[in-house]
Amino acid sequence: MINSGIKVSEIKHARLFLTAGFLLICLGLLFPVYTEQIWFNIIIKIRDAINTGDSGHLILGSAKANFLNAIQSTFIFMGIMLVIFHSKLRYCLTAFDKFLVSSIAVIVLHWMDSLIFKISWEPVSTIMALFIILMLFEKLFGETNSFIQVFIVSIQFFFAFNWLNIMPFFSIYLFGQSDIPYSIKITGIYLNAAAVLNFSGFAFFLPFIISAFITATLFMISSKNIRIMRENYEKESEIRNMRAKALENRVYKEVKSLVHDLKTPLVTIRGLNSLILSKSSNVKLKEYSERIESSVTKMSEMISSFLYEDSRQRLKTEELISYIRAQLPLEDEEIRFKISVDDELSDVYINKILIARAVINILENAIFVPCKHPYKIINMDVKQAEEGINIMIQDNGIGIKESELDRVWEIGYSTNDTSGLGLPFAKSIFEDNGGRIEIHSQVDIGTTVAIFLPSFEFYEKSLYKPMNI
Repeated sequence: MINSGIKVSEIKHARLFLTAGFLLICLGLLFPVYTEQIWFNIIIKIRDAINTGDSGHLILGSAKANFLNAIQSTFIFMGIMLVIFHSKLRYCLTAFDKFLVSSIAVIVLHWMDSLIFKISWEPVSTIMALFIILMLFEKLFGETNSFIQVFIVSIQFFFAFNWLNIMPFFSIYLFGQSDIPYSIKITGIYLNAAAVLNFSGFAFFLPFIISAFITATLFMISSKNIRIMRENYEKESEIRNMRAKALENRVYKEVKSLVHDLKTPLVTIRGLNSLILSKSSNVKLKEYSERIESSVTKMSEMISSFLYEDSRQRLKTEELISYIRAQLPLEDEEIRFKISVDDELSDVYINKILIARAVINILENAIFVPCKHPYKIINMDVKQAEEGINIMIQDNGIGIKESELDRVWEIGYSTNDTSGLGLPFAKSIFEDNGGRIEIHSQVDIGTTVAIFLPSFEFYEKSLYKPMNI
């Protein structure tokens, strides 16, 4: 069984790099076969140097030979590192073990390659270059996390150290013992150009070593700067979110205070209306007073629901749907609105006003979303569920792109030039009341919003559910 914490995409990513590592190793081992013609041309350059007495041919031949050796060593080294870092070995080996295993693997593969294809290689220069690369690798890869950048630095080091093989000065240190470098040095001595080879080798070795270190340093500085910029951006985003939440909290408190102050005039209106109702015998006036009393009661309920968000009440689902239906703005003749309600529905335990407002927000989105059809069709189906009720709202609008579906819950994000507050508000209200909301959409086909609200019975069971000890 795969650990749920590891994503499938990460596993595929690791397998891809593991395959690339084995391919690089194979390419490095077979590299002499594919470059056989180039090696033959290098031998011709050495002969031309003998025939013409021009040591320049030796320098050109050396450059080609060193470049080919550098590419082969880099392919083998990078292949091994990809295998180590994208297999289980990464978690089994310490930093020193990785250093040791990769060194032995590169040396053994070069040795096997020389036996299979009867070609010689330079162990001293390869090991020295490998040692420096591995010393830098942990820091460079740890900072950049880029094998491409490691590849660029590695090939410079291998190329630089291969120049030591054509320098007669380093022959006593076992540099340049293979056929091609040895032939180049013998030819240089024959042409009295040993000093030229020593100077040329050093002239290429030193700049490329410096270039490799500078390149590695620049890569690490660049990666560090990018990481710092990313961290700063994340911190700025957090600060912006904190400021937005602080502002939202302040506005919310002010609105809550304002709504609380509305209770005072409502009490006055209710008291004066009761006085009129008790003193007047006019039938028409009594009817008007009763309507005022009904409106005041509704307003008082709305204020209480807003002030006390956690307050809930047992409510018949049919009453909730009727209340929502009465609040909808459906004056547009091009809208075909249909409500389908099951006959027997459980009672719900919710904050009536806030839930109604949240559902209305969803319906208003369906009403105002652009539509390519002659008539906009909105269906609202209310059905009994196992532990509550399901409300399905469907429209035939332009829909939402799949890439934008996850963002519709972000505050301020909108696909229709609205405030972007309706859906996040609705989601928070449903979740605060024990429900949930999901959105499914197809471009040019329409959107379906699925809402679940828990039943009163389910709420009671969860409230009095015995603890498992």
